[in-house]
Amino acid sequence: MKKILVSLAVLWCVALGVQAQDNQEYEKQVAKMLEMTHTMDAMKQIFPQMTAMLKQQLPQAPDEFWKELDASMNGMYDKMVIPVYKKYLTLDDLKEIIKFYETPVGKKLSEMNPKATAEILPIAQQIGMQTMQELMQKAQEKGYLKQQ
Repeated sequence: MKKILVSLAVLWCVALGVQAQDNQEYEKQVAKMLEMTHTMDAMKQIFPQMTAMLKQQLPQAPDEFWKELDASMNGMYDKMVIPVYKKYLTLDDLKEIIKFYETPVGKKLSEMNPKATAEILPIAQQIGMQTMQELMQKAQEKGYLKQQ
């Protein structure tokens, strides 16, 4: 019985070690894919925007507070991105995606995406504002909005 428990304990430790290596490899591949697709560039642009909005809300907060916030936000990607990608993509999937982004057309797509996104955002904002105005007008016409 003692030998069985010791054997199980050893197997469990080995399994944990393999899982830790798999996690490191997975995280490494996700990071590589995000870099190749310029997704990290977009994520890195979001954090300063969030900080700027928060600074307006908390103008009295010292610089030290903002440095700590930036440091914690930089570590958030692991907690947010890795679990979602693990849910949908295997390690082999990631390797195949990376192979695609190493091809000429993959590189072209990767380079084009941030430019296309930059062009699409103002258009999306304008359409969104127009749509909201139209919806508000319809809501007012139908009496859904209380007039003040």
